[in-house]
Amino acid sequence: MGPLFASAQKPWEPLAGLSKAIEAAFEGAKPQGALLAYRRTDSPERGYQQRQTEVLKEDLIDPELMVFIGKGTLVEAGATIKERVWIEGGCQVRQGAYIRGNFFGGQGSVVGHVTEVKNAIFIRHVEAGHFAYIGDSILGSAVNLGAGTKISNLEFRSAKDKFEENFPPMNLIYQGKPLATGLSKFGALIGDGVETGCNSVLSPLVFLGRESWVLPNLSVLKGLYPPGSKLYKLADCKACRL
Repeated sequence: MGPLFASAQKPWEPLAGLSKAIEAAFEGAKPQGALLAYRRTDSPERGYQQRQTEVLKEDLIDPELMVFIGKGTLVEAGATIKERVWIEGGCQVRQGAYIRGNFFGGQGSVVGHVTEVKNAIFIRHVEAGHFAYIGDSILGSAVNLGAGTKISNLEFRSAKDKFEENFPPMNLIYQGKPLATGLSKFGALIGDGVETGCNSVLSPLVFLGRESWVLPNLSVLKGLYPPGSKLYKLADCKACRL
C-alpha cells in the first residue's frame, strides 16, 4: 500500500485509490488456500461467511473476489468478509466481524467482535476489538479503539437530500480559511499510537495526531487535533467547523 501514500497530495487521497490498488495486487494471481466458509456467489455483494473458527495455515488468495488473507490470521465463525479485502498475516477477524469491502488490514491488526469496517486502511497492529464502526478512515500503527468506538463518516443531511439520495460535499476550516474537501463521506485520519476510550465517537473529518488520547464517552467534533492531544471533555475539542 506504500504507493498510495507516496503519491497522495491530501491526507484522504489514499482511500480514493484503495480499490484500484487492491485490484492491481491481484493481476495475474492464481487461487490458493481456502476458508471453512460459505462463499456466496449469487449475491450482488459476494463474499465469505465463515462457518468454523480457523487459523490459516497458508495464504488465502481469491483472485475472483479479490480477497487475500495472510497465513497465521485467525478467522472466527460468524465473520463476514466481502469483496476487495487484503488482510496481512497474523491478524484476527473475530466472531461477528463485518468487513464490507475495500479494506486493507496491516500485519497484526484486529477486526473484533461485532465490528464493522468499510473502505478503510489499518496501517499495522490496529486493534478494533469490540463493537466498533470504522467507515472511510485511515488508522495508523498501534492504534487502539476502546470498546464501542464509532468513527462516523457521513454528516447530517436534510430530508430533501435523503429522499433524493444526495450527499453534499464536506467542508473544513483549515488555517482560518474554508477548505472544500470534495468528499461526501470521510471518517477520520488517526495517527500512530492513538488511544480512544470506550463508547467514544469521532465525527466525520476528524484528524487526530499521533499519541493522542480520547477519554471514554467523548464526542470529538470535526477538526484538526495536534499530536499528543489529551481530550478529556467536550470543551477540549476545539473543532474547525463550518
